[in-house]
Amino acid sequence: MKNILKVAIVLLAFSSCKNDKPEFNGDLKSQKVQLEKQIDSLNKLLIKIDKALGKDKQEEIPEIKATTVAKTDFEHYIELQGSIDTDGNVMVIPEAMGKVQKIYKKEGDKVRKGQVIMLLDNSLIRNQIAEVSTQYSLAKTAYERQKRLWDQKIGSEMAYLQAETQKKSLARKLNTLRSQMAKFNVKSPITGTLDDLMIKEGEMAAPQRPVARVVNLSKVYAQADVSEKYLANIKNGTQVIIDFPELNKTVQSTVSSVGSFIHPNNRTFKIRIDLLNLDHSLKPNLTGNIKIKDLSVKDALVLPLSMVQEDREGNNYVFVLQPDTEKKDVYKVVKKVLKLGQTYKGNVLVKSGLSTDDILALQGARGLTEGDKVKISNLEALTAKQEATKQQKQLENKMHTVQKGETLYRIHKKYNVSLTDLRKWNHLKNDKVKLGQKLIVSQKDIE
Repeated sequence: MKNILKVAIVLLAFSSCKNDKPEFNGDLKSQKVQLEKQIDSLNKLLIKIDKALGKDKQEEIPEIKATTVAKTDFEHYIELQGSIDTDGNVMVIPEAMGKVQKIYKKEGDKVRKGQVIMLLDNSLIRNQIAEVSTQYSLAKTAYERQKRLWDQKIGSEMAYLQAETQKKSLARKLNTLRSQMAKFNVKSPITGTLDDLMIKEGEMAAPQRPVARVVNLSKVYAQADVSEKYLANIKNGTQVIIDFPELNKTVQSTVSSVGSFIHPNNRTFKIRIDLLNLDHSLKPNLTGNIKIKDLSVKDALVLPLSMVQEDREGNNYVFVLQPDTEKKDVYKVVKKVLKLGQTYKGNVLVKSGLSTDDILALQGARGLTEGDKVKISNLEALTAKQEATKQQKQLENKMHTVQKGETLYRIHKKYNVSLTDLRKWNHLKNDKVKLGQKLIVSQKDIE
């Protein structure tokens, strides 16, 4: 009785503080967890006090809400930030030095690879070509005359060879000058849009300074730095979702390449994600939120993380309700220890410890202890949900989803039904089936 009085004093002291203005310092989440633990402890003490005061627990069975466990698909994503870049972002640098004589394109114009954007002053090289062309014509004429004489065995071989050498030398010089002449035509290195002109007509251009930028945004890529701890989870072809908040746009793609080098300073490696950008809305240096799927489990048991509790030994558990053998519509509270997997968006993957037949205590679960007796306030809705789930499961068992490599013949062997029935039930004109196609494999049970 002395212990009960001590507990009562503690409760009175706690209630006397309810009007004090609460003070919050530090991490609110940690304080919330501590308060929840205190509430659980106080609830358990209240139960002991009720027992000591002689209350009939059998007459006052509390009602709580409950839920069932259903299988669903669980996916886990690595979330990080990346930026857009493109291989089609090229600076145009002239190959020769000269004054800009003519600019043929303006900013925003479409240009083709090899198309001339601007012309540099080439008057000097043009005069040199004209001079050498005259010399070449004369050398060619002299060579042809010497060749005719040499063919007739007239004249000296030395005169013939000198004429031939002079002609070839001037031809090479002429070709060199023409090649240099072409460099005064500043051309676009890629097909794209002339995004920026950095020089004006009359200004000097030189190989040390870019004169324009050409951008092709039809194909871009996102790049990001990923922690080395995810190295085993990310490979070429891993599914990716990228959200661009500024554009209110989300795109799906796959990892195109994984870096082979881990940066020693931040212990990260680079990934590249190629993206189609036909509307040109994705611009270089635009940031996006990247989600990389590193885990996907079909038909998994998934719980809201808020439903899972932790005991003093560090075990994760939930309270399961099992029908009481003595009283109708009364359930016994049973503690089930769980083995959990990864968590994502407030949900956790349950690896073991639960089954789809289990009923979980929902509202008021934190005030329960193992062995308590309760009633389920939403029993009718819960029963209807269980029945609907059972019927859906039976229906799914009579349907078959075509897997990779399966044929109608293999399916008819698997379910021991005739090919004729399979064609009739699924309105098939032939035996061809597609990947992912759903087929009725038992018409009688479905009807």
